[in-house]
Amino acid sequence: MHVDVDAFFAAVEQRDDPELRGIPMAAGDVVIACASYEARDWGVQAGMSVAEAFAVCPRLRLVPLRSDAYAAASTALFAVFGRFAARVEPGSLEEAFLDTRATPWATADQLAATIQRAVRQEVGLPVTVGAGRTKLMAKLASRSVKPRGLRVIQPAEERYLRPALLIEELWGVGEVTRERLRQHNIRTVADIAVVHPDHLRDIAGTQMARRLAAIAIGADDATVRPERPRRSYSVHRVVPRGSGVDVDALTGELAGRLRDGGFSCAVVAVALTYANRLEHRARARLPEPTAEPRQLAATVRSLLPADGVRVEKAGITVTGLLPADAAVQLTLDTGGV
Repeated sequence: MHVDVDAFFAAVEQRDDPELRGIPMAAGDVVIACASYEARDWGVQAGMSVAEAFAVCPRLRLVPLRSDAYAAASTALFAVFGRFAARVEPGSLEEAFLDTRATPWATADQLAATIQRAVRQEVGLPVTVGAGRTKLMAKLASRSVKPRGLRVIQPAEERYLRPALLIEELWGVGEVTRERLRQHNIRTVADIAVVHPDHLRDIAGTQMARRLAAIAIGADDATVRPERPRRSYSVHRVVPRGSGVDVDALTGELAGRLRDGGFSCAVVAVALTYANRLEHRARARLPEPTAEPRQLAATVRSLLPADGVRVEKAGITVTGLLPADAAVQLTLDTGGV
């Protein structure tokens, strides 16, 4: 099963503030991070600048992001998931694949409804649930019935649904690969099935060609993999036209996530995408592990290039994670006397 909270940030805000329910609202700062479905009906989308959002929806109610509230909601959400599945594979704070293979197909819809009800009652959030024989089918099922939907793609339905799937519907296939496939008149999964493996590899690359070939014969990934130990945290933002990278906001969010996870970090990396599609990437090792926003911000600023071409997207990733108490001990041990 694939379970996904509908408009997660907005749903948490509407849960916690009754005045936000049923109205167009969004969570964000300079850009929209998440819009409620009421706001989406007006054309408000994630990644849109606040100015653009108010232009399409003058009645929009904007609230600041609350990382602590979202982290707490995510923890409660995954506690519910763990009761219903042998394994849980997180996709993000608000979505996961659940290994429910012990459930008979005849009762899959009942289990999905039970999960929806449990999340609503215990966490106060709406979720959409999709079930299928593989991860692709489960995600397609949930995506097709958002919000608050429930769909089970039975194996018998999958047999005629799979060949007719458009390339655009395949989760994890990027726009560059889709365009290359279209150039070779490959538009559906049925088209993939008749392409010679060597030709498919030339078009899409070795790894993607293997995945596409597996999708074509129904042998794609059905393994739910529990979360591995956390190795990094990242934040990514669209930078509105006319403004710069908001270093303090980005590093503040990262610092909050590090503290929530009980970590400090040793390495900071910056990735920028410019309006001319060129990129800038840089990384630095910190003098000592930290989760302090001011130290992270200072390091990020040292990695940014001089002003020039307009930045369209900015991302910051921290790695070299250590438990916070271990980082403190490391600092003490190496500090001398």
